[in-house]
Amino acid sequence: MLRRGMYPIGIAVSLLLLTCPTRAKAQSGRASVNGWVAFEGVAYVDAQPQATVELRMPAPDSSVAYRTRTDEHGFFHFTNIGLGDFVLRITAPHFKEYDAGVYIGSDFIGNWAVKLKV
Repeated sequence: MLRRGMYPIGIAVSLLLLTCPTRAKAQSGRASVNGWVAFEGVAYVDAQPQATVELRMPAPDSSVAYRTRTDEHGFFHFTNIGLGDFVLRITAPHFKEYDAGVYIGSDFIGNWAVKLKV
């Protein structure tokens, strides 16, 4: 029996969930990576070389899973990336290649900044 002034637990929990400022969000299973590539010896205000940016499968496969190019300011974007381990590879003519291991998790949004050396 309920006494006057008491709410059933279900109603109290419902009210609590409705008043919480955060909201539940389903995981999409997709991710994105944004980045910027700077070039040694090239000022930001100068015309930027264009770099190729790849997310590759780890060895022994090493095939390209995703590829894009930097824009005129050195920025790149990958959207709707699958999950797992990748190698981020950035190359540009006359600059040393850059490689880094990256783990992409569900709903990951990452930002990457790299300076390529001559």
